[in-house]
Amino acid sequence: MDRLTAIKVFVNVVETGSFSAASEKMELSRAAASKYVSQLESHLGGRLLNRTTRRISLTESGRLYFERCREILNNLEEADGAVAGLALEPRGILRISVPTNFASLHLLPLVARFTRDFPEVKVEMICSDRAVDLVDEGYDLAVRITNNVDPNLIARRLARCRHVIVAAPDYLANKPVLKTPEDLKQHDCLLYAHTAGGVWPFTRDGVDYSVKVGHIFKSNNPEVLVEAAASGMGVAMMPTFMASDAIRRGALKPVLEDYDTLEVQIYAVYASRRFLPAKIRVFIDYLVERISDPPYWDYALTVRI
Repeated sequence: MDRLTAIKVFVNVVETGSFSAASEKMELSRAAASKYVSQLESHLGGRLLNRTTRRISLTESGRLYFERCREILNNLEEADGAVAGLALEPRGILRISVPTNFASLHLLPLVARFTRDFPEVKVEMICSDRAVDLVDEGYDLAVRITNNVDPNLIARRLARCRHVIVAAPDYLANKPVLKTPEDLKQHDCLLYAHTAGGVWPFTRDGVDYSVKVGHIFKSNNPEVLVEAAASGMGVAMMPTFMASDAIRRGALKPVLEDYDTLEVQIYAVYASRRFLPAKIRVFIDYLVERISDPPYWDYALTVRI
């Protein structure tokens, strides 16, 4: 027995006052409608309706069951409407995972504007440099800065993430001129702790000029490296989304601009395209439109964009 259909038939019979009207409303035969109610009564072990040739009426059990069933169907309809509304209109809680430095420098201002434009969406932004499991940990989407996207996820590219070699003007004024990557061996370098083998990649015209740099300072926090470079400690390789503000203020100066160095991509990733809620779709579109590519922070640089 299709119990839900049987309940709907029973409620419609009571509300319309006849099997004929109920069967017509539900596009069933009168015999099918009668069979559904009979099956429901057999399942419950009691009569729900008193039937005569001229009218039907509820039994005491039928009256109790009808009220409960009508409430269930109303709740089900509301639930269907709520879920359909989430698919069509941006609303609900949007839980996102974002790399810490990118979140504070660039995503937070965009999220603040997004919540003003879409007040029915509440954002939970969890800052972490760990690649979270979107499904198991309950995230709607994540921002990833990488060249290796999990093939099991759907990825929407937001922008490129270029790197530049930077140092404070005062530091550069008192050190040998940096003309080639090889010259870095004569300089104090500030190293990101996760740089593979301490090697900074460089290419020009398809030729590899990568160099293993010595370092006087290492940190796992890019923001610390920006401040260290701006204070005159040495030369750093930084993503432009972190270095652009210091470059614009004159606290840092790009060097070795004739060489290409590390470039990765910034993606918004989510678990599935199927039945994608409006809150996710609209938020990703919002990021794509406002970050653009080349990203807005690169326009502060003197290097080519």
